[in-house]
Amino acid sequence: MYAMTPRLLFPLIFLSLTHGADLNAEPRTVVKIASKNAAAFVDTNDAPDLKEWGKRAGALCVTWFPKVAALLPSEGFTPPKEVTLYFDPKMKGVAHALGGKITISAVFVRSHLDDMGMVVHELTHVVQSYPPGGPGWLVEGIADYIRIVHFEPQAPRPKLDPAKASYKDAYKTTAMFLEWIEQHHTAGVVVKMNAALRAGKYQDELWSKLTGKTVDELWAQFMKSLPPTP
Repeated sequence: MYAMTPRLLFPLIFLSLTHGADLNAEPRTVVKIASKNAAAFVDTNDAPDLKEWGKRAGALCVTWFPKVAALLPSEGFTPPKEVTLYFDPKMKGVAHALGGKITISAVFVRSHLDDMGMVVHELTHVVQSYPPGGPGWLVEGIADYIRIVHFEPQAPRPKLDPAKASYKDAYKTTAMFLEWIEQHHTAGVVVKMNAALRAGKYQDELWSKLTGKTVDELWAQFMKSLPPTP
């Protein structure tokens, strides 16, 4: 099951904004959903049928902004508090985050109306605020770690094939690996990896420094901990 989205307890403010510098451009109505801790700007102008879904997603972002920030702290870092959600009717794939904007495929949402975990994953990227250069598999793994461990812990997990799976598969595979490390080997690894990535100081040697084992050795132990595949 997915976590239930809270009711809209935040004030809804409808803003009429002119998109771009052209004053003759057609105004775009953007919904602002805000609390004292965060704000989400929801743009469904190009996918008006998703207006209500967009409000739910915006409310979720406002609720989870401070939660994700608390789960991924680092010294001297001030997390962002605003995000724009844009629903793209032509986008292929699922979604992506760039800076403070999350672009979501309208086509995907229409066939996955229950997938609020995707929104939390992308919101985590906004909070991460990592500079370029870190390993993508770990960046995506941490985002899905927040999703599957903290937002939707009861959601089904994929079954991993030890003969094919790798910690570099990213997403839920890496998230499950991180969860195992946190629970069965060395607590606090995710926060410390997050801090290193955010500071642009990640190195593979960090695994040995934090856990006493290389990432490959940890992965081998994780694989042995899994139930045998039929």
